[in-house]
Amino acid sequence: MAFFNIAGPRIDGAHFLDLFAGSGVFSFEAISRGAASSTAIEQDRKSVATIKQLAEEWDAPVTAIAGDVFAEIPRQRGRFFDVIYADPPYSFGRYDDLLAAIDTANVLNNGALVGIEHQRRSEPFTIETKTLKVLRRAEYGEVWITLFTS
Repeated sequence: MAFFNIAGPRIDGAHFLDLFAGSGVFSFEAISRGAASSTAIEQDRKSVATIKQLAEEWDAPVTAIAGDVFAEIPRQRGRFFDVIYADPPYSFGRYDDLLAAIDTANVLNNGALVGIEHQRRSEPFTIETKTLKVLRRAEYGEVWITLFTS
């Protein structure tokens, strides 16, 4: 959970968006570190059902949405997130599209932190967006996280 060490106090009170949520572990970790809410978007319906069940059992403010990230990000318009974390599959090849989707959806609070996980030694981002600027890259073995801020 290196991302949370980087995000540090930004998590407290934040509205968190968990893209490619999988089991929802990032959403629940955000809540455990003081986030006000988390929205988890995951394509696998079984995983979403599990996230919903756990959120209910633990009385955690986590909303789970079953769907494609690219379809669901624009549907979040009108909601504003302070922290976004994306953990796409390693075979993922649409990093620029993902960054553009986050940028154009108008879902970021000023000063929002966006972390996108990718494979070691890959440089998946070739675009600059109007809103998001590279903050830094964190390297953890085979996993790298590129961080952006709005």
